[in-house]
Amino acid sequence: MKNNYSPFSYLLLLFITAMPFVSFAQGPGSLFVDAGPDVVVDCNNSCTDLTATFLETFDTADNTYTVTSIPFAPPFPFNGLANPLNPDIDDAWSPVDNLPFDFCFFGNTETEFQVGSNGVVRFDVDPGDTGGGSNAWSFDMDIPTNMQDAIGEANILLPVHDMDPTKSSTEEIGYEVIGIYPNRVLVVSYYEVPMFSFSCNNLLATQMAVFYEFSNVVEMYVLNKPSCPTWNDGNAAMGIQNHAGTIGYVPPGRNTSDSPWTAVNEAWQFAPSGAQTYSFEWLDAAGNVISTNPTITVCPSGTEVYTARVTYTNTCNGDVVMLEDDVEVSLQANFSVDLGPDIETCNGGSYVLDADTGIPTVTYEWFLDGVLIPGATNPTYTVNAPNSGTYTVEATENGCTVTDSVVVNFYEQPVIANPPLDLTICDDGTTPPIFDLTENDDDVRGAQNPLFNITYHNSENDAINDVNEIVPANAYLLVGPSETIWVRIEDQSGNCFAVDSFEISYSSATATAPPSPHEICDTNSDGTETIDLNTTFDAVILGAQNPADFTVTYHDNPADAVAGINALPQPYTFTGSVFIFARVENNTSASCFATTQFNLVLVPQPIANPPVDLFQCDDGTTAGVFNLTDNDANILGGQDPTQFTIKYYQTYQDSFDDTNEIVGGVHIIVPPSPQTIYARIEDNSGSCFDLTDFEIYFSRAIAGVV
Repeated sequence: MKNNYSPFSYLLLLFITAMPFVSFAQGPGSLFVDAGPDVVVDCNNSCTDLTATFLETFDTADNTYTVTSIPFAPPFPFNGLANPLNPDIDDAWSPVDNLPFDFCFFGNTETEFQVGSNGVVRFDVDPGDTGGGSNAWSFDMDIPTNMQDAIGEANILLPVHDMDPTKSSTEEIGYEVIGIYPNRVLVVSYYEVPMFSFSCNNLLATQMAVFYEFSNVVEMYVLNKPSCPTWNDGNAAMGIQNHAGTIGYVPPGRNTSDSPWTAVNEAWQFAPSGAQTYSFEWLDAAGNVISTNPTITVCPSGTEVYTARVTYTNTCNGDVVMLEDDVEVSLQANFSVDLGPDIETCNGGSYVLDADTGIPTVTYEWFLDGVLIPGATNPTYTVNAPNSGTYTVEATENGCTVTDSVVVNFYEQPVIANPPLDLTICDDGTTPPIFDLTENDDDVRGAQNPLFNITYHNSENDAINDVNEIVPANAYLLVGPSETIWVRIEDQSGNCFAVDSFEISYSSATATAPPSPHEICDTNSDGTETIDLNTTFDAVILGAQNPADFTVTYHDNPADAVAGINALPQPYTFTGSVFIFARVENNTSASCFATTQFNLVLVPQPIANPPVDLFQCDDGTTAGVFNLTDNDANILGGQDPTQFTIKYYQTYQDSFDDTNEIVGGVHIIVPPSPQTIYARIEDNSGSCFDLTDFEIYFSRAIAGVV
């Protein structure tokens, strides 16, 4: 069942022109129409019966009512109603109140009412008849009657019996108008009101009357109706009567003469039974009336919607209300088609959609996004990239059509256009390790779709699963010396992607200047010398840095050293005095480097000219004292004595290592002799030297030997 209206257009009051609408029923006496549940029928037997249910309404003009026992299902609570009455007054009529809707009762249009504390309601109101003692309690006559006020002043007795609300602090007598047009109701309720008489105050009555707009139905619900036989003979009566007290309707066994009687969980309906005040119609989808019978047989050729319409006329005031409800009848074929799950692919290509039912007489039509594909009448259809969309097939046999749809999406597969570049920031003591990862965007995207999205992640899994994106990617703070970053490029759907990685590092480079000037001996005395600068100076320049992480190059000017160009060849040949500029470059980043400089000086090679042996004769001493410097002039030859220093040693190794020099050139020996003395001539810096040796002799004179 499907309603063909907006939930905000429930109600519409119609006076001359009737328009359809729907109202929520407030209870059994409310207007409603139900076309029944939607129906699916077999294509081979497409006929079915539809039966609408609705409230039948009748006029009150002829003063006839039908009294019916109904299920005890109170549509509203007995307590908590909006308007409490007579909380501490016994035997009282309430003040007159207005009904917000016209209520037809025994041919009259009622617009006012009063509630009595002894279980009665009247429409023939008396504004001056209120307060304690105004609602009579004593009676022994049956309904209908106008002879005794307890019954005669009332129209609705639900039931009437003597109650005393002053004997309880929790009882409630009240009323409330509930609902919206045309299904408003007046609810009058008595909740746990004590019966009158000291011996019966513990007996509590709970009862309710419901008055329905438009249908003019009265319902009574009795949760508990006790009896007090010791007071007024336990008399009680339930029913309705006209103003004159000449016509009344009472459920079986519920009149005064049936007293004393009790009731628990009991409900009765008093419905007008005069002339019919409604009309019913079945309509097809075009709005044509096809039947006025609530039950109709329909044989649709396809899916059809049928409308059940009831038009109600309120004979009190002429109001007309039209209610409608829809039911859909659809045909179900004895075959089906299944195009399978939706298809999403990043690889292009083609896919075959198969709707074959295996029945030769079935015909097929294919649609793309709801548009018929010309010539596509086979059981299968081949979809080729890039034709994405919703593909629908309609398979038809004997006027019965089944459909199925599948969404096919061909997505553009992104690739890593160019490997992302490793990023390095040089630690110069002031620049923090904050990286702009998006520097790799253009390399990764290349000439691909500019709408492809690029994100950066800390792990491969995060990049693959598209979680934990680095935000913001243009200001990523590196913790530690280096990290692997993963880049993800994806199409607009996010279904197709590629990932790759690159390194980011926070690097440094220092260059320690070697001692300068650094003197090199002109070993061949030809004015040039060759030196391997890397072997000689790398360790000093690098200091504690790992040689595997850095490259040291040497240059003959500072600009080349800064630019990292025109490195000096190794080994390097130079003359005279030159300045060398060293560059230390971090292998992870060519932009991270440091430079230093030193002076390389070519020093002349000293020549140790042949010295002479020294002799000393024993002149009565036991030891010989030699002044070794006597050979200085011989060793110098013609070399400038101000440019060189001559030292003497007792061993060759000492002379080579320049250790254990014979201080002052004075050497004492005792026989035997001779002893070899080693001489070292060096330039004043000590960088260049030459070695030679000579003998010293100490001997005694032998008598008789001349």
